[in-house]
Amino acid sequence: MKFAKYLVLGLLVGSNAHAFMSIAESGEILPANTYQVGVEPQLLTDKNPGGNLDLFFDAPLNDSTSARLLLGGGSVDFNAFASVKWMPFPDVDKQPAMGLRVGAGVARDEDQNILQLQVAPMVSKKFDTDYGMSVPYLAVPFTFVNTKDDNFVATNLTVGSEFHYHEWKDVTLGGEVGLDLNKSWTYLSVFATFPFDSAKGFGK
Repeated sequence: MKFAKYLVLGLLVGSNAHAFMSIAESGEILPANTYQVGVEPQLLTDKNPGGNLDLFFDAPLNDSTSARLLLGGGSVDFNAFASVKWMPFPDVDKQPAMGLRVGAGVARDEDQNILQLQVAPMVSKKFDTDYGMSVPYLAVPFTFVNTKDDNFVATNLTVGSEFHYHEWKDVTLGGEVGLDLNKSWTYLSVFATFPFDSAKGFGK
């Protein structure tokens, strides 16, 4: 009986562990011919606490669209996610950048396979400071989660900011908080991105 109890509990926790996906980017689009790689440690703070580490690659598609490929692991054994960010309303004057990020991913936790489909409306706004440019953003990801035993929609409120320190041309730092709204997780994460020109490479 104890084995069955822990097995059921493990399946429930495993499903919830995939019920959120962080954003870790503002509404800014990379310039043409510029790419970036990034790293994001995540700390899950409720339900079954733990942590993940994600690595990602970003590429611009046009002036209003970019793409991201992500691989990660940790509390979740394996996670792969691909997304496209579309910002038809750019950040100009008093208008914030507004748009959507849509994505799909697969994950594996122990013996469970999980499919994720996500739509995340998002807004962001640039602010100049004495130390560099800050780009706070807000998003509400709606993630359809499919497992062998269950289907549900997870929702969380995501608030974060990128920070472009004026003396650091080759790295952007950021932080994010995700709040559970429905069948999701509350989490904290930090991230760093390293942009590079396709012709020059890193640090040039």
